Amino acid sequence: MKKLLFGLLFILSLGINAQWKGTTSNDDQRTMMVQRHMDLYPKNDQSQLKNILSNDATLNVNGVDLTNGVNDLAEFERMHHKIFKNIKFQVGANITSKYENGQTWTHVWAWWSGEGKKTKESSTIPVHIAFKWDGMKSTEAYFMFDPTAINKEIAANN
Repeated sequence: MKKLLFGLLFILSLGINAQWKGTTSNDDQRTMMVQRHMDLYPKNDQSQLKNILSNDATLNVNGVDLTNGVNDLAEFERMHHKIFKNIKFQVGANITSKYENGQTWTHVWAWWSGEGKKTKESSTIPVHIAFKWDGMKSTEAYFMFDPTAINKEIAANN
């Protein structure tokens, strides 16, 4: 939890620093690529991940680095569908910002919801995802959310 809070504070502090001024769009190609994945995720379709992420992308879920990158992320998402039903991913905002310091980031703020297949408990949790781009591939991605519901359902399935 401390890592999650630190990450959120770090991202919020970025707006204070002048080098993080730039332009923002919600209809550019990067935003649309990410949106395509957000639309496919509830259908248990990870095919868009290879279009978004570089093969050697650094991926981090709640402070934990995924060692096998895209493959680990795809398996993590498939696991959601093994233990939850009625998964929905409601995007509140999906924007790409090109900053004066040369960095380009896409940020997604959304609500994930699903019903545990074993516990029968419904959950809705806020999610923040950040993709750092190098050209048209993301080289870093950070996924931040409260893992309580997923951890509880994993425990019920073991």
